Amino acid sequence: MVSRVPKVLVLLLISAAWLAVVGLVVVVGNWSPAAAQVEEPKRFDLRIENDRLSGDLKVIRVRRGDVVEINWSANRRTVLHLHGYDIETTVDPDKPQVMSFTARATGRFPIETHGRHHSVLIYLEVHPR
Repeated sequence: MVSRVPKVLVLLLISAAWLAVVGLVVVVGNWSPAAAQVEEPKRFDLRIENDRLSGDLKVIRVRRGDVVEINWSANRRTVLHLHGYDIETTVDPDKPQVMSFTARATGRFPIETHGRHHSVLIYLEVHPR
């Protein structure tokens, strides 16, 4: 006994397969290597002169998930602490240091000098995506 598949079912299967192929072409066509690449780090060049931050920047603003690089230089030895992330960096004169991290915790975090004085140099604000 030979069973036959109704024509309607065959047409439905062909239509579903055709839609799957078209959907795959659309998805693959919209993919690009640039979209798959990781974003460039958010870089900030900051200089400390006599325990104070040079320039007008008061707040570093980034988004959660951003890779952040803060390039520090100083005219004298300075210990820096990024609260909330517990990152500490020592910057020696004429020897810049990079404070690099992924911004995972959202909020407002002070970056302080530690040593003789504890004073806030700048704030890091991490905003949700």
